[in-house]
Amino acid sequence: MLRRILAVWLLANLGMAGLASCIAGGWYLGWQVTPAVGMLVELCFIMIPNAVLPIVVQRYWWPEPMGDLRDAVGWRWSGWRCIVAGVGAFLVAVLLTTGITRWVGPSVPYHLPQTASGGGIAVDQPSDTLKLLGILVGLLVFVVITVAGEETMFRGWIQTQVDNRYGAWAGFLLAVLLFGLRHLPADIFYANIWGATPRMWLARQFQLYAAAICLGLARHFGRSTYASAIMHVLLFGVVLFG
Repeated sequence: MLRRILAVWLLANLGMAGLASCIAGGWYLGWQVTPAVGMLVELCFIMIPNAVLPIVVQRYWWPEPMGDLRDAVGWRWSGWRCIVAGVGAFLVAVLLTTGITRWVGPSVPYHLPQTASGGGIAVDQPSDTLKLLGILVGLLVFVVITVAGEETMFRGWIQTQVDNRYGAWAGFLLAVLLFGLRHLPADIFYANIWGATPRMWLARQFQLYAAAICLGLARHFGRSTYASAIMHVLLFGVVLFG
């Protein structure tokens, strides 16, 4: 079972993105492109495979009887427990990441440096309003697919299946570890772009694994992948609009 999980994780998070990087001739998808194109590439080569492959493997390539697919990936609503666990874990994550920033310093920025011409969008005409709405819809789609993909793969499938076979701690720790490693290529890419110092790198890793731990705890105490998904959406809200 663990070999299947690791094979699927490797293909979804490093294999397809690595192939795209080789074709593009650069590290981590390899292109200096607009944010819209970058998000589209990441959705196609990482997020959608994370959402789809666990379901396909669970249904057609699993050594045990499948049972209910929603149970296999943890996507069952557990009522108020989901909301309380998700919001509570989000608040803990915010406190932890804020403390890390104050203690260690700022993290590696997770975007490309702004150009001198980047002045935002002036909403002066109807076409500008439509452009702004298009950006907001694009961000919403990106957030929904990203959360669905990462939560299905890590808290939904990996944590659930390893939890069922080896116990809650094993599922929790493996999901945290693989979630952190899933971000390593992007961490290296942005660290090189920004010329990150060791303290910036350390802050990034502390913040990443603090978030991964809180997501895993939300899944565990909420007894549902919906709980960690709620926390994940709230984190995206802080990152994108905070």
